[in-house]
Amino acid sequence: MATDREFDGTIRALSDAHRRALLDALRERDGQTVSELERVLPDLGRHAVLKHLRVLEGAAVVTTQKVGRTRIVRLNPTPIVELATRWLDDYAALAGLTLHRLRRHLETDHTDQTDQTDQTDQTGPPVPGTHDHQGVTMPTTDTRTLVASVVIEATPDRVWRALTDPDETRRWYFGGIVRSDWRVGSAVEWVDADGASLIAGEITALEPGRRLAHTFRATWSPETAADPASDYEWLLEPLGDGLTRVTVTHTNVPPGTPTAEQVDGGASLVISALKTFVETGRTMPGMG
Repeated sequence: MATDREFDGTIRALSDAHRRALLDALRERDGQTVSELERVLPDLGRHAVLKHLRVLEGAAVVTTQKVGRTRIVRLNPTPIVELATRWLDDYAALAGLTLHRLRRHLETDHTDQTDQTDQTDQTGPPVPGTHDHQGVTMPTTDTRTLVASVVIEATPDRVWRALTDPDETRRWYFGGIVRSDWRVGSAVEWVDADGASLIAGEITALEPGRRLAHTFRATWSPETAADPASDYEWLLEPLGDGLTRVTVTHTNVPPGTPTAEQVDGGASLVISALKTFVETGRTMPGMG
């Protein structure tokens, strides 16, 4: 559970209209550069925009990544999820997320039907991602990248056990029992209690206690199983004093697919469930 100080940081980050405008822009299109975000607030100078971004990053509401000489900014919804669950029990939080998705689906579907006579889809087929020699997946221009991060009161080894022990994954990862021999190039799969596949992939990078990367196919339904594979990475960073920062990066998610619709927001829910389980031993409803 986040501390009062962390909650205060989240509330402060959300309290300013300029910062909310930046978050809205990232919600509309995640992974923008600082220069692109400057155009969201044309009345402010670069220094003021950078100051707002530092507040958001300090509250972990956004993450930044240096790519060459460019800094990419992405949303991290996990602190907002934790803020909501402070006053909502896990059932209410999960129900609220479900109802929000239903409302968004209905509103989007209505808008799409209204605009369909005037627009045609100009998006070409997604281009599969590529891996470098270290198993790092490079995002492609026609796909989405989803990032979520959280600090857990546990050592990296303890978190790693929760990621790779089937007796533990079933208690926080949608009930999924993980199967793998944990070697690069080997298959990795999460199955339910009846043995039905939920998620399947191939391990592309493995550093025990630090990093796990694998391809990702959502095999929980025929619709998602037909989608192209994307890429998933778990990164564990020791912070000292028994703390670990866990970052989940989901790259090359084909937009407009059943998988993209169903995994949206899922990374923050997953690592919130991981944090709850590791720190308290409790399984969030709907996650075990």
